[in-house]
Amino acid sequence: MTTRDEAHRLLASGREADVYLRPDGLLVKRSRAGRDLGPEAELMRYLRRHGIPVPRVADASETDLVMEYVPGPRMSQELDAKPWRARALGRELAELHRKLDAVPAPDFLDGQSPNGGLLHLDLHPGNVVMGPEGAVVVDWASARRGDRKIDVAMSWLAMAVAPLRPVKRLARSRLVRGFLSGVDVSVRVEARRAMAAAAEIRLARHKRDEAEVSAVRRLVRACTD
Repeated sequence: MTTRDEAHRLLASGREADVYLRPDGLLVKRSRAGRDLGPEAELMRYLRRHGIPVPRVADASETDLVMEYVPGPRMSQELDAKPWRARALGRELAELHRKLDAVPAPDFLDGQSPNGGLLHLDLHPGNVVMGPEGAVVVDWASARRGDRKIDVAMSWLAMAVAPLRPVKRLARSRLVRGFLSGVDVSVRVEARRAMAAAAEIRLARHKRDEAEVSAVRRLVRACTD
């Protein structure tokens, strides 16, 4: 007799959750830390009603979030396979931020600013699936209410400081330039000012190695000089 996890195929393991493919073709996100996934499911349903491309939620409980499986590579995988698309992918990520700019933060979302916008806070190429109908944003576990410019700065920071082999760095540079060219000039200016706050969030979230910490600090200095 198989257990529930043996009947499902493990697709990915993150820092605090595992993602399985069920025999019926649906995905299951399961928190290893016992985090209640109900709020994340509620937010994803809200986002779909407001036109944000996220997977359709089928069911949710305290332990499992069941959603549609969106076939396709992550944007990070697309970048690795087709580095000549780096600028276009960066602009596509910027367009996802534009869509989030237009969505009011729901009342049930936590945050420091009662009138703030909707922040994903982990919107980088690894959390975008290039599905058959376009880019789809996944992993809303960190979403909060706050200053939208911090969210843009978080994406910029995530792309700019990830450790890469030298051969990948040119594609990353083009990705970042494409992203920055896709946001309004005023947003880009405000994101530079928000970089220190974004860096504080990133460094506090998980333990980072010294090379990444140094890269974060260099970008903060470049944005504040």
